[in-house]
Amino acid sequence: MKYLTRFSEWSANDRLIFSSDAMEDAKHSFIDTIACILAGQKHHITKKIKKYNKNINQENSIYGNALLYGCQAGILDYDDYEAAGSSHCSAPIISSILALNKKNNFSYKQILEAWTVGYEIIIGIGLSLGYSHYEKGWHAASTLGTIGVAATIGRLLKLNSKQMLKALSIASSSSGGMKIQFGNEMKVVHLGLAAQAGIQAAYLAKESIEANVNFYDELDGFKTLYGTSFSKTLDESTSLRKLGFATLDYPVIKKPWPSCACTHRIIEASEILYSKINSINEIDKVIIKTPEPFTKVSRFHIPNNESEARFSPSYCAMVTLKNGKIIPNDFMNEIYLTDERQKLTNLAKVVAYKVPSSFKEMSPDFPCSVKVIMKNGSEFEKTIGDVKGGLKRPMGINDLKLKFLECNKNNELFDLLLNSNIDINSKFIDKFF
Repeated sequence: MKYLTRFSEWSANDRLIFSSDAMEDAKHSFIDTIACILAGQKHHITKKIKKYNKNINQENSIYGNALLYGCQAGILDYDDYEAAGSSHCSAPIISSILALNKKNNFSYKQILEAWTVGYEIIIGIGLSLGYSHYEKGWHAASTLGTIGVAATIGRLLKLNSKQMLKALSIASSSSGGMKIQFGNEMKVVHLGLAAQAGIQAAYLAKESIEANVNFYDELDGFKTLYGTSFSKTLDESTSLRKLGFATLDYPVIKKPWPSCACTHRIIEASEILYSKINSINEIDKVIIKTPEPFTKVSRFHIPNNESEARFSPSYCAMVTLKNGKIIPNDFMNEIYLTDERQKLTNLAKVVAYKVPSSFKEMSPDFPCSVKVIMKNGSEFEKTIGDVKGGLKRPMGINDLKLKFLECNKNNELFDLLLNSNIDINSKFIDKFF
């Protein structure tokens, strides 16, 4: 357990060591996630969670807000993700920070450092478990996110290294969430529950609750239960890693479109093909080719609800081919259930191709393609390897601002989050929530 000891000592150090770009990376992820939370404020799931919080008397409490913000962050499936562990990394972390911030007096710097700590442990465990953890059926945002939140809040609570290690262990007992919930509202509730559980773990550790610190690589430990034969020990997978450099080694992927990441290369290919098509009515059929593991995630053809629509490659492709783009409203207000769109979606067929055990999410070695076959026999095809928003094609500040203003037309807040000195008090954020 060298890695866990090393991580706990690093994360509890008064002077946190990290890459030169880490604070800016953390700030951009913070801004991106704030945008997603604000966009989810008027959604019907928000109303349900608020009613739930009120009914159990946790309205405006740390735990109630953590659940609420976590759900709001994931409602539009617009929140960021990472490729090492295939998790929505920032949604549970930022939600827990915002919930705690209302009761505390953190600086902007403390918040960004806390995000960096949470992201670091998520990447470490993600590298150990590998993509097979996600493919096995676990929702990594929930399993890894809980531990990431515990580290984040542990940093804000100034846990010492021994307490931090216990916080990680305690959090591991609450790791859960299955991909079978994709296409249902429970999928986004996972993010809120992860935020709650991570906060709980950090506070329990602060009170010196004992926990088995050898929780990960021991027999019947976390790796055995949550991993597969392809998983490696934490020490083996992280021996060469320098702590504090997670965003440099495994950049956060921010989403240009409000849908499952497995549909994104398909959406971009469809945007490009849109310019080659005179009329959507001239299309005979569309063939979508995608890695087989993606079909276990984006597994819906004709969506029956808003959540399924976000996980439907055929729906996302056909709407984009029709309009040249896909926007949040394309998944709202029962738009997806119109006869026109259902008939249109039926024109698409998804073909999955086999991948080796070395498969990595969003690797350009395993691209997605869209082929449009017209009624007159002509064909157009586009293949996308590097995902937009990813390592080679990251979203810039202008892209981030456009997304932020699309989610919430609050230019003042964007400028505050982007340009404020990180040493200032972060209470200015609370007035927007």
